[in-house]
Amino acid sequence: MSKSKSVAAKAPKRSTKPNGRDPIGIIESSNEGRVEELVPIRHSRMSVSPFTFYRGAASVMAADLAAEAHSGILVQSCGDCHILNFGAFATPERNIIIDLNDFDETHPAPFEWDLKRLIASLVLAADSVGMSAKSCERAAFEVVASYQKEMVKHGQSRLLDVWYSKFDYQAMIDQTNKKIIRERRRKNLIKEITKSSPEALQKKLIEKKKSGWRFKEMPPLLYHMPELTVDFVRNSYSQYLLSLPHDRAGLLSHFELADIAMKVVGTGSVGTFCAVLLLVGANEDFLVLQVKEARQSVLEPYMGASKFDNHGQRIVVGQRIMQSASDMFLGWTKGDGKAHRHFYIRQLRDIKMSPNPAMWDKETLYQVATYAGQVLAKAHAKSGESRVIADYIGKNDKFAKAMAKYAMAYADTTESDYKLFIEACRSRRLPTEASVVG
Repeated sequence: MSKSKSVAAKAPKRSTKPNGRDPIGIIESSNEGRVEELVPIRHSRMSVSPFTFYRGAASVMAADLAAEAHSGILVQSCGDCHILNFGAFATPERNIIIDLNDFDETHPAPFEWDLKRLIASLVLAADSVGMSAKSCERAAFEVVASYQKEMVKHGQSRLLDVWYSKFDYQAMIDQTNKKIIRERRRKNLIKEITKSSPEALQKKLIEKKKSGWRFKEMPPLLYHMPELTVDFVRNSYSQYLLSLPHDRAGLLSHFELADIAMKVVGTGSVGTFCAVLLLVGANEDFLVLQVKEARQSVLEPYMGASKFDNHGQRIVVGQRIMQSASDMFLGWTKGDGKAHRHFYIRQLRDIKMSPNPAMWDKETLYQVATYAGQVLAKAHAKSGESRVIADYIGKNDKFAKAMAKYAMAYADTTESDYKLFIEACRSRRLPTEASVVG
């Protein structure tokens, strides 16, 4: 489809299913190279609902998107743009902003791929907590309508102003009509600030041993591996420091690398190599860094290989392009083991909050939808294609209506894929934790 031909004229078709489409086979392929004993945990987390399955199945949707006609308008894409990958977090200046917060799959791609993944995820999330089909479709519409409106604004703005812009979390709280929701959000913010303090991290994650400070043993989610020692990762840590700006590397030079442990996180990431580093400074100053394996983006088989030799650098650069402000310790490195894995590193927890569908009512759902559309539009506009995108999707509501129908149809596709997934778990084609799928 050419850039000049708008998709607003007709509704996008239901996701194409070419002959031989095998979502379970795609998931099996995505397990290759993961830590084998953790793969059952991944499948178990995906098995909870169609929405949790969707979160872990970015590679399935990437294949479906690639089988469809697309705009050809490329932006830096998130690649796994589901609703729980939006949230609030602290900038290095300690401001709390709303933005995208997961970029493991980031890669240049057609702008609508992120938009389609986002709206389908919102439908599935809302459906999982009992929202009506009418409310789900309206929420998808609100995402696209707000994206459309914001993109028009960015198309008329200076690119530098787009890069300077951000969404303040306090403003979202103030714009919440219901007092009970405003107060809950304020309390959640205070709670998260407390949880992210060095004192809270110390109490929850680390303990003092004769040999010094170490992570607590909390298997299977936090545990030490005998072969994974501080000495073993010291060279990789040194390479990470070289990826940082000199001021940040200088700051970390005042901390000692004290311990490393494996930590299981997320849904789609489970089974990839994820660890935590404990850094200890003077006066019991603690910093916990998260080390995440950086694999090939799910978009690369369809959009071409990354221009970066290290997938950790691909993620870091993509994150810095799309976010208003990024973690001050965000960097990348490579492992010294036989696999020569790529990694990116960031703070483990720094006042991070995500939407909680269980607490949604209609007002909250639509507000979340509006903010998500605005945030995604700003992230895409930073690639410099806002005017082209705005011209492509137009100013009337045809595009938003068509995309909302697509979201409902793809949610149905996901429901069908989820049933196949559960069957594969029950037949033991896909291993799970014994207590999850009987």
